[in-house]
Amino acid sequence: MAPRLPLLLRLAAGLETRPVKAALSLLILVSVLPIQGLEDELRPYFLGIFGVELLLRAALLRQRGRERSRLDVLLFAFDVLAWLSFLPLEQLLDAHAAHALPVLRLSRLFLLLRFTREIAIDLYAILTRRELLEQFGLVTLAVWGLAFGASVLLSHLAVAHDYDGRGPVPDTTFIDRIWWSFRQLESADNLVANLRVHPLVAVISLGLTMVGVFITSFIIGIGANVVDQVVRAARRRPVGYAGHTLVIGPVHEAEMLVQEFVRLYERHRALRSLRLSELWVWLVRRGPPPTRHAFPRMALLGTENDPPAYLYAPRMRWVAYRKGDSAQPEALGLVGAAGVKRALILARPDAGPDADAVTAMTLSSFRMQNRRGHVFVEVQESKNRDLLQAVGGPGTYPLDMQRFLGFFLCQHLITPGVESLYTDLMTADGSEFYTHIFLGEQAARTVAALGEGPGGEISFSRMARAACQNNVILAGVFLGEAVPERREGELVPAEGLVQWLNPLLDPVEGSPAWALGARAGRVPARRLRGLIGVSATYAPLRRYGRELLMGRGIAPAAGADGAGAGTDGAGAGADGAGAGADGAGAGADGAGAGADGAGAGADGAGAGADGAGAARTWAATLSLRRSRIKRVLIVGYSPALPSLLHALAQFVPGIEVTLVLGERGDERMPLTDRLASLGVTLAPEGAPPGSNGATLPLPRGGSATVYTQHGHDLASLAVRCAARGTPASAAVFLSEPEGLDRDARTAMRLIRFARALESGELAHGARLHVLAEFSSVAKGEHVRCLLDAGRCGFAGPDRLRLSLVSTERIKNYFMVHSAFVPGVTTLYDEILDEGGQDLVRVEAPPLGRAERADGAIAFEDLRAALEPRGVIPVAVELDDGAVLLNPEPGPALAPARIRAVYALARSQDLVAEGDRQPEERDGGEVARGEEEAPQISA
Repeated sequence: MAPRLPLLLRLAAGLETRPVKAALSLLILVSVLPIQGLEDELRPYFLGIFGVELLLRAALLRQRGRERSRLDVLLFAFDVLAWLSFLPLEQLLDAHAAHALPVLRLSRLFLLLRFTREIAIDLYAILTRRELLEQFGLVTLAVWGLAFGASVLLSHLAVAHDYDGRGPVPDTTFIDRIWWSFRQLESADNLVANLRVHPLVAVISLGLTMVGVFITSFIIGIGANVVDQVVRAARRRPVGYAGHTLVIGPVHEAEMLVQEFVRLYERHRALRSLRLSELWVWLVRRGPPPTRHAFPRMALLGTENDPPAYLYAPRMRWVAYRKGDSAQPEALGLVGAAGVKRALILARPDAGPDADAVTAMTLSSFRMQNRRGHVFVEVQESKNRDLLQAVGGPGTYPLDMQRFLGFFLCQHLITPGVESLYTDLMTADGSEFYTHIFLGEQAARTVAALGEGPGGEISFSRMARAACQNNVILAGVFLGEAVPERREGELVPAEGLVQWLNPLLDPVEGSPAWALGARAGRVPARRLRGLIGVSATYAPLRRYGRELLMGRGIAPAAGADGAGAGTDGAGAGADGAGAGADGAGAGADGAGAGADGAGAGADGAGAGADGAGAARTWAATLSLRRSRIKRVLIVGYSPALPSLLHALAQFVPGIEVTLVLGERGDERMPLTDRLASLGVTLAPEGAPPGSNGATLPLPRGGSATVYTQHGHDLASLAVRCAARGTPASAAVFLSEPEGLDRDARTAMRLIRFARALESGELAHGARLHVLAEFSSVAKGEHVRCLLDAGRCGFAGPDRLRLSLVSTERIKNYFMVHSAFVPGVTTLYDEILDEGGQDLVRVEAPPLGRAERADGAIAFEDLRAALEPRGVIPVAVELDDGAVLLNPEPGPALAPARIRAVYALARSQDLVAEGDRQPEERDGGEVARGEEEAPQISA
């Protein structure tokens, strides 16, 4: 019997769910309908259903023991009476006793109070407060006092009137006059219809009616106050969610984050329901079991009384708000912290230097109630990242957002045009990176059985080709010794898994992936634990993962291999990295021709086909493009500036940076602290650098000169400082957090900078890239027309480029995506940092050379053509500037229409040793002998 008790209690707990409450309420209403014969027909069902409910209620009551309240006992008594009312008592009782049966049946309506008990309890507690009782008592006394006084006056004066609606009869009583007076107070509709009555009656009726209007307004005010208190009391009750998402911190300023979360769930609404095809595959074809994803249930914990205004939007109906101190267990209990599967802890900007300390306190309090949920913590200072990791323990993911944003801004400077790619990649509008983890021993054994050869390996090329048929760009895999398991109510675990991006190339020798047997193009099946891909939603990647488990996720081999490159299907040749017999697809023409090339010859992977041949010919002419920046002007300060400086020094050796900072915003972060974050330490009584500047060294031979200003016109100082050296290759305008409208300030600085270019006050080189940070990109779009290349003296419109970036939007989406997709945090760490895989831009050749490639190019043909070089394309940029990320299957594109390709690759591998990109002189001409950029090679 003991083993059955937990099951009984779990079933009893289901009585408190909304669907069960709604169903039982409907049955109660049906049972009291006055339809003859209805109850007799449904009586057996009512007895059975409500009998089971009574049994479960008794189990709950017994389980609570001494904690049960008198209300619980009273409601259980009504449950017993209601169940007894369904018995055929009319056949057992005499006619006199049977008259009480309708009253017994009506007792069923009391059961409805159980389903609204929380509201009823709150309402009772509010109405019985002393101040409300006094207000109701005052109103009641005033109403009946006025009615009594008016009826006494009318009685003593013996004024004849139709007080009871039967005409002016002489037998009108004192009670009739009181009731008439009360009705004058109760509604203005009861005012005497005309003045052909006794004057005293008309005066009393008018006076009582006017007083009644004020009393009614007073009662309405009391009622509104009661309703407001009931609503506030409802916000003090626990949300009642389990397995939901929790956001803690300044949630009133987190509208973008919450909206991105809801939009991401909305895009994946197809995962909420079970599909018949998945059930069929599971039951008949022994596929993986179907899974169902929940609604976007979300709880917010903030510090203000009223919920954020954005929660009243239609798509926010599953988002609840509670007020409380995030470090207090009671407040965390209101948002169901114990049952949360993921939590996002936002940094409090008003805490200043103590922001991470406040975050650590919140994290510690949360972990006291929930040790299993995944927690994603926003870190303000990089040095505190490990400390927060230690506080949170396993399942805690510190998000160093300022470091991420600094590297993100650096990517915009060194990779031209990448802002369009990131707009799609890091918002819920386009395709994104998703991961799929194989859970359980059965899935691990199934994947291990897919291995071929003595090493039990899977050709990544053939996996990528099969994934492409599911509209997925396979970008990497997860490896591991341990098999990931997910417990009920938890997220998919990613701890202990090793990320291997771009398996076309060898991982770094000695790295965890190398130790697990990862080699170029060959995935060890026994250690394959998950997939990394680019897709429109998670559904295509999940579908491919299921097909892989069923043995259909590996494309058939064609010729020597499925990819048409050498003998291993990854373009590897003798050493697995693109060298040896076929190298990087070199041979007679360096484009994959020759003995085996990139799929030509006898490999059968599209040789002879117009699309594949055109793709190979055209891909051979692609060249890596990175912005040639030597000097960068940065105006303004943001917390991401130190990380931006570090990234520039890493990616651009010998970089010269001119920093122009204002002294505004000292109330939030003093100038001395801002300078210290950059490595500039002032003497105890020392003055800021001012217009003279202070130079500090950067790694790899770079330098940064810092200027400061006390006034407001920071752009004018920036122009004067920038004019002291060689023309800047790029100018960055950061959005400072202080100010009434930070975007307006940034726009004004841009306009002043443009005027300096137009007037010739500031000299410029052949090209200039202006990067401006806005909270809302839409608010900064009007600046584009003010920054005209012709008026600023540039040779062409492409020589002056303006990029508008919303780091606030990127930050919020990155936090949501990190919480939504397991392992995506480390993925972006590798892409944005130096030394791993990069998102590179390889440009198409000039039109004359592009015309050499006959036919059209499909994205799959492009993927196969670049594969031998260790390059995984993810997007193409067209001649009209549009970026197609993970293009949908459709008509192939003419080579002349493709301007550039964005791909995952190691940038240092793409430029042959000794080759350089052409440099432009001030006049814009290309140096002699350097007309062409080097072709990409491994």
